[in-house]
Amino acid sequence: MRQPPILEAAREHLFTSMPDMVKAGLPETTRERLLRLRDIYNYWLQFPGTKDREIALYIKNKYELQNTQAYQDIRVVKALLGDMQKATKEYHRWRFIEMCNQAYEMAKVNRDAKAMVAAADKYAKYTQLDKEDLVDRGFDKIMIQPFKPTDDPSVAGFKPVPNIRERIQKKIASYWSEEVEDVEIEDSDFNEDDIFKPKIDNEAD
Repeated sequence: MRQPPILEAAREHLFTSMPDMVKAGLPETTRERLLRLRDIYNYWLQFPGTKDREIALYIKNKYELQNTQAYQDIRVVKALLGDMQKATKEYHRWRFIEMCNQAYEMAKVNRDAKAMVAAADKYAKYTQLDKEDLVDRGFDKIMIQPFKPTDDPSVAGFKPVPNIRERIQKKIASYWSEEVEDVEIEDSDFNEDDIFKPKIDNEAD
């Protein structure tokens, strides 16, 4: 049976039970390595600040593997976790909460009430426990009403004027006459300065 690429198998079966791995047709060597990768994955999540060489030492001591095989496992786990040096915001959020928990536990062991309150305060502010949960008001379920233009004033609550169009036409006709003629503008024959800029008599009375 063809052995599937280990990264492909790990992405699909890292947390699959052993019986289900057997049902999926995974070879024994792949199953054993997936269990080892699962252990390394969980160990790195538990201690995310661990360096590569420390993880490699953990793998070699626990599983009696050579250095090359240990670093091959590390590369697979990094692909599953995302590179620890380029971690996503989700990882940093998780890491921050873990740091708060660790700080609280250390303060608790040392019976430092002030430090315990400080750690709890940071945790509460970060997780926004002081704020109410957002309520889904269902605005996305509101149906947009169809808009149709109309000249009927009754839709706005106004009483319509009977025969308004005929009355408008009659009013226009009352101001219209066939005798109306266009006229041309004529130039004025007065001096605008005499009207708008009169001369001031400076002579004494």
